[in-house]
Amino acid sequence: MTVDGRPFMILRLEPEDGRYAGTLTRPRQMTSDGRNFSGISKETTTERVTTDAPHERTLRFESTAEKDSNDKQEYELSVTTADEARLKMVDAPFEPWSFTRHSGGGAPKVWSGWDPKRSYPLEEPYVEPNSEMGEIYRADQAARQSLESFKANAKQIERDDSLRRERTRALLATGELRAGEDFRLAAMVFQHGSEPRDYLFAHTLALVALEKGDRSASWIAAASLDRYLTSIGQRQIFGAQFSLDGATQPPFDTELVSDALRRELGVPALADQQAQMRKLLRR
Repeated sequence: MTVDGRPFMILRLEPEDGRYAGTLTRPRQMTSDGRNFSGISKETTTERVTTDAPHERTLRFESTAEKDSNDKQEYELSVTTADEARLKMVDAPFEPWSFTRHSGGGAPKVWSGWDPKRSYPLEEPYVEPNSEMGEIYRADQAARQSLESFKANAKQIERDDSLRRERTRALLATGELRAGEDFRLAAMVFQHGSEPRDYLFAHTLALVALEKGDRSASWIAAASLDRYLTSIGQRQIFGAQFSLDGATQPPFDTELVSDALRRELGVPALADQQAQMRKLLRR
């Protein structure tokens, strides 16, 4: 298993009397939420591995810490191809990790150059964005290219928006949206919803997009939270919401979030927001 392109965990298994035995080598110390690893030590530990007999293409095994026989962890290893497998920590609340069969010369070693102060994300395999989600998003944006046209066709656009949200939910339900970009575009579609739960759902989708590595989803994460807050009668906190003509802002808690945090999410600083409103008013 690799993290940041470097060997992170190494599993060695050999057949033994109808079962398997071997070792699992990994950093001695680390914390993980399943997708990110932090506090990684330079020192490694090698745990003994014992297994049950394999069941079809799944092998359940137990690793025992090298210095404490009572410190055990259960895993399930599922073979996906001749050279790839997925390792699941039993009872862990996250998805299995990908392991690849070592094919190079010499025995692999866990990298020892980890910085314990850094967080290392698990590499997400590239997933082609869903083309239909892209079409739904482009239709959503096309309806909003002109303020005059939007006002004149508001009722029809509202009906079309509802259909776009319905179709997006269907794509989500069938697992057809998998790329970070898919979830960011879906968030934009639900941002144009009609009720608070649409905006809250948009915020959730934006968080998924961020978790999948689409950092450009940070703005919609902030904007959807602001829209949700204003829709339930609370003050927005980033300043991403403006009136339809862009010249005023809904009630705004300007003190909770600093400009530094706004910049982290791609939201303009307060002074820039006010300058934008003055410019629009002059027009």
